[in-house]
Amino acid sequence: MKLEILHSTRYRYSGPIAETVMEVRLQPMDGNGQRLVDFRLELSHGLKARTYVDGFGNHVHYFNLVRPHSGLSIISRSTVETGLEPDVDPGEELVHDFLRFRSPVKEVEGVRELASRHAVDLASPESVEQALDELTLTISREFTYDRTVTNVYSSVDDVLALRAGVCQDFAHVMIAGLRGLGLPAAYVSGYVRTVQSADEVKLEGADAMHAWVLVWCGEEAGWHGLDPTNGIAAGEDHVVLAIGRDYADVAPIDGVIFAAGGQKLEVSVSVIPVR
Repeated sequence: MKLEILHSTRYRYSGPIAETVMEVRLQPMDGNGQRLVDFRLELSHGLKARTYVDGFGNHVHYFNLVRPHSGLSIISRSTVETGLEPDVDPGEELVHDFLRFRSPVKEVEGVRELASRHAVDLASPESVEQALDELTLTISREFTYDRTVTNVYSSVDDVLALRAGVCQDFAHVMIAGLRGLGLPAAYVSGYVRTVQSADEVKLEGADAMHAWVLVWCGEEAGWHGLDPTNGIAAGEDHVVLAIGRDYADVAPIDGVIFAAGGQKLEVSVSVIPVR
């Protein structure tokens, strides 16, 4: 499937901003089951971003606006072909990195209890597949999608106590559970397809940033994408932006502003199939 993605982020400030420093991870990955056909990043104020590739293979654009400004817009336009055969070998060092615990993805009592329900024999592909499916469905069924109860700083403990949160939270819980089972797992930042008709089931996370999980099942099986928010495997409706150990590694937009006062943020996302 070929998808066209429009992601618009607009900041409006209550007073003049002296300086803005930002990094963005908005360029979809080329590989891991998808092909990047086209990508454009449009910044206001005539800004031109520089780029680098981080330690996980994600493309990062960064810029610094050092003159007074009262607003900022960041618009990315992408065309991506999905549903291709995965071809990414993360390397042994990266696999071990995805097995380690790291805040806010850490081993806590609630995660151990969650993982213990899904016994897995790492030597048996069938056992691993069953455990992955069961854990994905368990989180989807037992946790409520609610945008009002957590924020980007919420920990796994917070989500387990609330039994609610958003896709970022459910990905963190699942990663902790997978690592507890001995399976290396990565956090995925990306999108899911916008529905095109009234009879389609809209996935949670559509028309916004989404997050799910990649789990490494060995050289022969490779990566498996799992979406615990929706209780499904990640497929051609999912577009990968970046992968890391947790949200902190792959925040789509991250930066610092030098000013006092408030700000208004407007974000819109559409992921439309190319007919």
